[in-house]
Amino acid sequence: MENKPLVSVLICAYNVEKYIEECINAVINQTYKNLEIIIVNDGSSDNTYFLLKKLAEKDNRIKILNFNNHIGIISALNEGLKEIAGEYIARTDSDDITKPDWIEKILTCMQNDPKIIAMGSYLTVLSEENNGSVLANHHKNKVEWKNSLEHKDIVEKMLFGNPIHNNSMVMRSEIYTKYHLIYDPDYHYAEDYKFWLEVSRIGKLANYPESLVYYRLHRNQTSSIHNSQQEINGKKLRLQALNYYLKDLGIDYQLPEKFLFKDIALLQEIFYERGMFRENIIRRIIYECYLSLGEYNYKDIYYFLINKNNFLSIKDKFKIIKKYLRPDKYSSTY
Repeated sequence: MENKPLVSVLICAYNVEKYIEECINAVINQTYKNLEIIIVNDGSSDNTYFLLKKLAEKDNRIKILNFNNHIGIISALNEGLKEIAGEYIARTDSDDITKPDWIEKILTCMQNDPKIIAMGSYLTVLSEENNGSVLANHHKNKVEWKNSLEHKDIVEKMLFGNPIHNNSMVMRSEIYTKYHLIYDPDYHYAEDYKFWLEVSRIGKLANYPESLVYYRLHRNQTSSIHNSQQEINGKKLRLQALNYYLKDLGIDYQLPEKFLFKDIALLQEIFYERGMFRENIIRRIIYECYLSLGEYNYKDIYYFLINKNNFLSIKDKFKIIKKYLRPDKYSSTY
């Protein structure tokens, strides 16, 4: 198709017989037609593979990569990446539903701005009552999840978590073919966060200001089952993101993995000397670092209180003191 680059849609499927047809039909019915649809069947033990073969008989754009044994989402994604032929890669999940103009709207924006290397969109929550999902306890059905639109804001959000709606993303295939980025097996259940953090180092990220995907919440999804392991790897990645951010600011200082009070105090002093202490993002970084300390002592707290260069608000200082008194009450970012 002239001026219609091939888009490789990558979907991994594992025991999703309940949702897979709705997911794939939504991709088949995209308004943008020049697609190859690569589906990795990751050793499903239900009827997923049977349903995929039926769908493939109806649409020759579908290519099934079948594994008899379950190899896991990270390996499945990386095997799928090896099969792509498109100039762009679109990712969605086998239990979600993309809106018909998902690819067309995002691709148009990316073609208009060659600096954008990957782009996603808002999501709409699709949650059945009493479905057992941890996330569903906190998010109502049909609620729209928005996220930052511009690269700078997305990168700053990465300091505190993964702001990328992975199941809405379209990326240039050079991420894999030129930069050789794959999903890192050392970051189980946080592989997407690691992937997009590294993508943010090589080009602009952006989001389309409209919900283009329905995000389904149910008891079997990764975010419901592996919360503890996600949090462990998430902390590692948030610290990586922070150290990347410091490097981009021209600060020749990196926080160690198990940083101490003195490490934060030094970073705070660097920010103060550079006149950056009025910026909200800097204040939040320091605040979250103090809250993430595993242990405190009286000497540290005394210095924290009398330090004239401590630019945190009274409210934030009070919360940090409360964390010192009740360490189990507050969660840790880093």
